[in-house]
Amino acid sequence: MHQTDLDTADPPAADTVGPLVGRAAPTLAATIAGYALLAAFARPLTLPAACAVLAPGLVLLWWGARRVPHRTLPSGRATSVTWVGLGAAFCVWELVALFTGNDVNNPTFSILADPFLDTYPGRVAGYVLWLSTGAWLVTR
Repeated sequence: MHQTDLDTADPPAADTVGPLVGRAAPTLAATIAGYALLAAFARPLTLPAACAVLAPGLVLLWWGARRVPHRTLPSGRATSVTWVGLGAAFCVWELVALFTGNDVNNPTFSILADPFLDTYPGRVAGYVLWLSTGAWLVTR
């Protein structure tokens, strides 16, 4: 798209949900922290833990799907190549580690995260990081 196309294009549609600024940000931060404190009681790899991950994930998915994003400039090829490359490298690492033993010598990401997520504070931090990232993504 050329700069002149951007100047003459229709104005962006109104954001139906709105970014997390002003009064909403502290409320969302408190909600995320409270949820993380409760959800972290669930032991990893159990049904309660799966539900604790799935429930807010579905809420964030619903929120993001109904939101009209702000108009942005298209990404360049270098940006796309970088993100696809990072994603592909992560997938290759996971697959190689999985098929070569999935042990301490060939760890997957979950093996590396286990010592951190085995503790209650680690799980709280994990939930806060995951939910904050999700909330940030749906407001972009």
